[in-house]
Amino acid sequence: YKHTQILKDGITEPVFWFGTNDGGKDLFVCLASGARFSFILAIIVASINLVVGAIYGAIEGYYGGKIDLIMERFCDILGAIPFMIVITLIRYHLDASHVVVLFISFFLTGWMGMAGRTRMQFYRFKNQEYVMAARTLGARDRRIMWKHIFPNTLGTLITSSVLVIPSVIFSES
Repeated sequence: YKHTQILKDGITEPVFWFGTNDGGKDLFVCLASGARFSFILAIIVASINLVVGAIYGAIEGYYGGKIDLIMERFCDILGAIPFMIVITLIRYHLDASHVVVLFISFFLTGWMGMAGRTRMQFYRFKNQEYVMAARTLGARDRRIMWKHIFPNTLGTLITSSVLVIPSVIFSES
């Protein structure tokens, strides 16, 4: 290694924890920048999947019946397409960077699991007594969904959203 900044930064003997490559780049810095990209991508994907999946699953679970049947069949059709096929098709048809392709692919395939969990939780809570009381007192569907049922589903949704982050990092790598 060659360290030419001796007088400016006061370092006489530099320390590279993971060593350097042939060009003199610090391997620890390269690893840290790659980890930063992976964490940022995973957190953004998990957040967007949480929002979209929660809204979609809440509509499915609260209204049920034909609306649930149609929306669930749409999820089944999207879920039947393998992840690698989605990446390949997006890469083939969209002339974009790898980051955009990965983000779109993770978004198109990731929100369905969150929608299923939200749907399950809404089915669980929509016939509880406090929901019946709110409905009896004249609360609208939107208020019942977001003020009464949704706060009870948040624990499950946030836990599953946090567990999505490692799987996104693994799939991305």
